[in-house]
Amino acid sequence: MKPLNWLLLAGSLLFAAFVMQSPYLAFSIYIFLTLAVLAWGSAFLWLARVDCERSISETTVRQGDTVRVHVKVTNPHPWPIPWIFIEDYHPTDFPRMGDNKRLLSLMPGQSASLDYTLTCPRRGYHPIGPLMMESGDLFGLQKRFRSGKRRDYLSVLPTVAYIDTFNVASRRPQGPVRFSNRIYEDPTRIHNIREYVPGDPMKNVHWKATARTGRLHVKTHEPSTVMGGTLLLDLHDESYVPEKKVERMELAITTAASIAYLLQMSGEQVGMVTNARDAAEVARYESDTAHAESRYEMDDLLRAPDEGATRISPLSVRTARSPIQAQQIIENLARVLPSDNLDASALLLASFRGLPRDAALLPVVPQVTERLAWTLASIKMSGFSVTVFFINQHKGYDEACRLLAPHAIPVLHIQHASSLHEISPAAIGQ
Repeated sequence: MKPLNWLLLAGSLLFAAFVMQSPYLAFSIYIFLTLAVLAWGSAFLWLARVDCERSISETTVRQGDTVRVHVKVTNPHPWPIPWIFIEDYHPTDFPRMGDNKRLLSLMPGQSASLDYTLTCPRRGYHPIGPLMMESGDLFGLQKRFRSGKRRDYLSVLPTVAYIDTFNVASRRPQGPVRFSNRIYEDPTRIHNIREYVPGDPMKNVHWKATARTGRLHVKTHEPSTVMGGTLLLDLHDESYVPEKKVERMELAITTAASIAYLLQMSGEQVGMVTNARDAAEVARYESDTAHAESRYEMDDLLRAPDEGATRISPLSVRTARSPIQAQQIIENLARVLPSDNLDASALLLASFRGLPRDAALLPVVPQVTERLAWTLASIKMSGFSVTVFFINQHKGYDEACRLLAPHAIPVLHIQHASSLHEISPAAIGQ
């Protein structure tokens, strides 16, 4: 019963005692009120300002790894806490060794700790904590529940399939090669010198050859090289049909992580852009203390999912050649969440100006619409090499091939992680 209800009941009985002129009833009610006030005050004071210090052995791990969690609770008051029950929250599907809960009695300034180990079975950005604390009076009249303010997060990286055969363009070895479509030229690489023809830009005039021969000559250049690729990961929630939605999203993330790793290991540049939300942006690292009068109410408060504004601007990792580039992409992929904002077509249009033309475009998508096919065809016409990775749906794969075949854009059907090992270089970028 809530304290206010107790007071109302006691007040009514006290009024009845005066009406009936019963001193024994009035005395009993006064005693009860004294005990109730002491119970409420002690339960409140024992939990006030109590919080925890938490340390995690590693905050970024791979699937299947284990982490050690240490939680220290200290009584900051000059008075003892006769009993307090503490429990450190963690994802319910993470296997645990050791106790994450304990019943304690703390003297002034005394500390106690929890030590347990978690195994991380799935990708994601997972909260560890907050600490739930329960205490009450010595008479059993009052119980109070309070949460700690601190919440830590564990980043579990996606699976990486180690690909041996992948290549971002057909009929070329892994690494830098010449781009077959001479859409634009690299002004730093002179290919030849020839006589001027109407229409040649004056900036290409070779003045030494012109002076020597007496006729205008111009420089020609080799086409720029295509090295590496920019991954475009579509995690638009409505683009994934309800059937096996979570499984297909995880496969898309694994595909992007695997290609990023391979391109870096091949010495090529790699980058990523995605319409996903970043879980780190909506995570509650510090939150207001929650209070409850029942365990069920406290569980509902603390296990509620993190909520925040959905992302409108694309989440991206700039395309570059770096020994840590793939690691940055994979760490970002550990935190991605589905979003309801930009679909793949809108993402391409929003990101197009920032895409480097010397890197292939590698969309990882769950469906190909007519709008997306038109957008990809336009991007290819502007000079990009495009290869689409389609995520595990036979009917949708047939439709994607029908829409993209007229534009000579290859589509690879990724049905499971092992499909990545079976990719043939000759089938990509034709």
